[in-house]
Amino acid sequence: MGKFCISLGLMVQCDRMMLSHLRQCLVISVCLSLVATVGSALGEDEVLSRLRIDFESVDEGAARKLLSHARISLAVGEGPDGSDAIRVDYVACPRGSERVVASFPLGQGMKEATLLFDVKFGEDFQWTKGGKLHGLGPKKPITGGAKRLPEGWSARIMWREEGKVQNYLYDQDQSKTYGIGERTKKGVFMPGKWHRVVIEVKLNEPGKKNGFTKTRIDGKEVAKTEGVEFRGEGGDETGIQLFMFSTFHGGHSTEYSPVDSKGKFTTVHAWFDNFEVVEGLRDK
Repeated sequence: MGKFCISLGLMVQCDRMMLSHLRQCLVISVCLSLVATVGSALGEDEVLSRLRIDFESVDEGAARKLLSHARISLAVGEGPDGSDAIRVDYVACPRGSERVVASFPLGQGMKEATLLFDVKFGEDFQWTKGGKLHGLGPKKPITGGAKRLPEGWSARIMWREEGKVQNYLYDQDQSKTYGIGERTKKGVFMPGKWHRVVIEVKLNEPGKKNGFTKTRIDGKEVAKTEGVEFRGEGGDETGIQLFMFSTFHGGHSTEYSPVDSKGKFTTVHAWFDNFEVVEGLRDK
């Protein structure tokens, strides 16, 4: 009887030890699973994000390249969340304002991508007849009224009179000289206010008119252009490969130029921050 009790006690103790061990294994397994899930998600975001530019560190990379431009300066503490941003000077000239442009390769061509950034136009900003804002393109984008080519296209937006917004696209329509795209009927951009801009671009299949661009301002879709034949041929180089930092008044005439109260050329400003290009369409 004594041996039986000892054996039974050992069995109970072993069962308790096994149960405790199983619980520990279960906890470890769950934790590892959560870590793997979070790690996978972070890894996926890193892959999807092709380019990020903020201005907290400006000593190298894309931020340094932008700040090397004569019309771009660092705006310390002037970002939408109190972070550092950049200020662009729009210096009037006979065709609008001086061109402030730069390009940034995005790697392998994408069929779908989203450009996101923040913008604030100065309190005294002049919309005139309109001006360009940033966008996406292939390895060799078409802009400026250049001849449309099968491998070339571009997708930018414009501000228009009263702060209206327009999609501004170079496609394969040989009957057009300049960009096409829907525009808002009312003003969207407001001077002195930060706006979040999201531009989604989906390329067409070569030979088909099934591409589109959607523009959202502060979470609201304001311009949608569908049935677009961006490219006339396939291949990696016709995919989305380039972030086009491109902003200026114009146009090619003084109708686009900012002027002061005496009608003389003047300079106005806009601020930018938090640029990002991600692969795929991001509805946010």
